[in-house]
Amino acid sequence: MQGMSNLTARQIKAARALLDWSQDDLAKATHLSVATIRKIETGNISPRGKTNDDIRHAFENAGLEFIEPGGVRYCPEDIKVYQGHEGAKAFFDDVYHTAKTRGGECIILHPSARKFFVTVLGDYHLIHVARMAAIKDGYSVKCIITEDENILPAASYCEYRWMSKRYIDAAPFYVYNDKYALIILDAEPSPKIIVIQSHAVAEALRQQFYSMWEKATPLNKLEKPQSPSGKKRFEKR
Repeated sequence: MQGMSNLTARQIKAARALLDWSQDDLAKATHLSVATIRKIETGNISPRGKTNDDIRHAFENAGLEFIEPGGVRYCPEDIKVYQGHEGAKAFFDDVYHTAKTRGGECIILHPSARKFFVTVLGDYHLIHVARMAAIKDGYSVKCIITEDENILPAASYCEYRWMSKRYIDAAPFYVYNDKYALIILDAEPSPKIIVIQSHAVAEALRQQFYSMWEKATPLNKLEKPQSPSGKKRFEKR
């Protein structure tokens, strides 16, 4: 993560061993050369700056975490529950901080995006959209929507696709890094967001999401607001 010390050669070799990765596997995951990985692990050079961050992110995205001083381990599985308006804000704070510090991607299925963002989250969604848009590099967001309405709170950093409700019968969910968040909108207080931190669960949901993503219809976002409310209008391609 940003602000943490540089990884050591021992940590990198230990992380590879935990994942049963070769130097070539790590090179592919980081887009570094095998020669660079070899030099780092033999102590000829030290990973710094973007190189250090790329190596850290590759291992973190594979379910590991680095601990001080000089350790590495599998991320412990955990369950956290957020409830109500304040809980929703805290959840999106976690999404943002995870994106900012760890990079990667967030995938979203939102059959009821309007109800969640406008009714439950309120104006705080504008704060969240602005800060997410400020993360320029190293993060991507994909969202499948199923609402019939074509006016939704649009985020410039997000790629949207549409799929009919006839083909999806699922509660809203987020997958970001090694976390899976299930959103229950009819709970009291609403919403109830259950976040499971588990690399295996997150990967299983990613596979499910991308099987739907391939069948979903890409959406164009018009740059200028098309409604009195100022929200952007989506058009199916």
